[in-house]
Amino acid sequence: MEPLIAHAVKTIVLVEDDDVVRRLVSRVLEHEGYRVLGAVSGEEGLEILGREEPDLLLTDLTLPGDLNGLDLGRRALEERDDLKLICMSGYGEEDIADDLLGIARGAAFIGKPFSPKELLETVNDLIGDS
Repeated sequence: MEPLIAHAVKTIVLVEDDDVVRRLVSRVLEHEGYRVLGAVSGEEGLEILGREEPDLLLTDLTLPGDLNGLDLGRRALEERDDLKLICMSGYGEEDIADDLLGIARGAAFIGKPFSPKELLETVNDLIGDS
């Protein structure tokens, strides 16, 4: 009998201040088999990133507090250049995101609103099993 191959569960830190969006995105990702750690602010996201070793940071660009999604992404990538990053926004901030995505290997931008299929395709492209 051949041994079963265990697939490592990939971890995503999801930073989104809108409770409804955060819950929906979490459900979609968890249904796909990802472990999702949610945060409502950049500061909370940074705290999670400091104690966990996620595969992906999925962050809204517009966040409450002193640490927006762009700054969070930059700080996270300074600490871990192997971290994958997806920035999302509903405010047409693609130009801002381009600055960050230009320096990050394994990064993407997704505009809101997005479908579950679009979300999963973007996530799976970066951290899905080959």
